[in-house]
Amino acid sequence: IGGGGGGVAVAGGAPAAGGAPGIPMTEVAKHNSKTDCWVVVDGQVLDVTSFLSEHPGGELAILTFAGKDATEEFNMIHPPDVIGKYAPDSVIGMIGGGGGGVAVAGGAPAAGGAPGIPMTEVAKHNSKTDCWVVVDGQVLDVTSFLSE
Repeated sequence: IGGGGGGVAVAGGAPAAGGAPGIPMTEVAKHNSKTDCWVVVDGQVLDVTSFLSEHPGGELAILTFAGKDATEEFNMIHPPDVIGKYAPDSVIGMIGGGGGGVAVAGGAPAAGGAPGIPMTEVAKHNSKTDCWVVVDGQVLDVTSFLSE
């Protein structure tokens, strides 16, 4: 299951846990289609392109988070061991650039000293059409959930 690439080296990746280069969210964001779909779950970058048609919850459940961090929603629905059990080959690396959030150049240092998004930036995204929140140190764009 999963279309894992066995690890992806991304030039300029920020160090992830353990000092190994990580995959920046800017790179993950490029993989946001049915033919090239990456998601982030608990800091792991997964290439789930080949798994889309096999997902019991349907393709749309995954495609909604294509190129994004799906941790919060994923963990509400799945048991902790589901990736290791059913899709271990889909893990292609760890997120870089400050963890599961979106890294912004020139941002204030986040945990671990990696660049993060300053609260002054998060505060600017406060409308029905552009809404960000911080949960457990991660910046989440919740705009698409406001109508639900």
